[in-house]
Amino acid sequence: MTDGLRLACEDYCHYVKFILEPAKLDFEQDLEGGAVSLHRAFGANLLLAHSVDYLLAIRKEARMGAQRKDLVKSFDANFAVAGAYLGNRKMELIDAVNNALKHIRIDPKRYKDLRYGEVSFKSLVEVDGRVMCHLEKYRFDYCRVVLRPTFRALCGWEFREVEDVFLFARGDIRVGDDGYYSDIYDPDDPSTAIDRMIEICSSPCKNCDEAADDCQCAEWVFDDEKGRFEPLVSVSEGEFNSIMDQISPSYSRS
Repeated sequence: MTDGLRLACEDYCHYVKFILEPAKLDFEQDLEGGAVSLHRAFGANLLLAHSVDYLLAIRKEARMGAQRKDLVKSFDANFAVAGAYLGNRKMELIDAVNNALKHIRIDPKRYKDLRYGEVSFKSLVEVDGRVMCHLEKYRFDYCRVVLRPTFRALCGWEFREVEDVFLFARGDIRVGDDGYYSDIYDPDDPSTAIDRMIEICSSPCKNCDEAADDCQCAEWVFDDEKGRFEPLVSVSEGEFNSIMDQISPSYSRS
């Protein structure tokens, strides 16, 4: 590890600890309080957009031949940003919204591959305590669908060595696979069957992280299609029946 690479890793740690994590805490407190103001959403968006530059600095010092636009495109996949409907395209929108705020509207030539269409600083709108994203084919809660999962993917890490930071910046350290229950419970242990079923039945939405009763995805639009509640923790029919058999040996499918 060169001195330049070590410094770039230390810079990223400093950015996360003293800027990104406090911003995440304030942001989640706003969400829990039931209201997020437009200017706070733009502030959170700006800090997340700049996280790309700190990660890119590490990659450049490692001579990975990285370009910012390529890292933005691969960001969600590399850093395991959760979500259902927007797939691996959240950072592209974060970056576009940030540039739209600076330049009023994004340059179509610079974002010719952006699938969200024309983005301006007016694309985010504060409505009844939520900051909604209004685009030609999209209408959804920007804070819950885009900002919150991106914050969570970048914060909360406990890097023991600068080498760990480098592995993370390369995309070699990943968070768990969507919180799948078998990462926590032994599927062959009948004593955990009830706990596993409770987790499955109380799973939040994969897209907005809200409980089933609070999820509004069915009212939103993603690429001209209505959304729906998508559980973060899900199992196949066979796995469901297996757990039910462990809970009650008399269980059988009708």
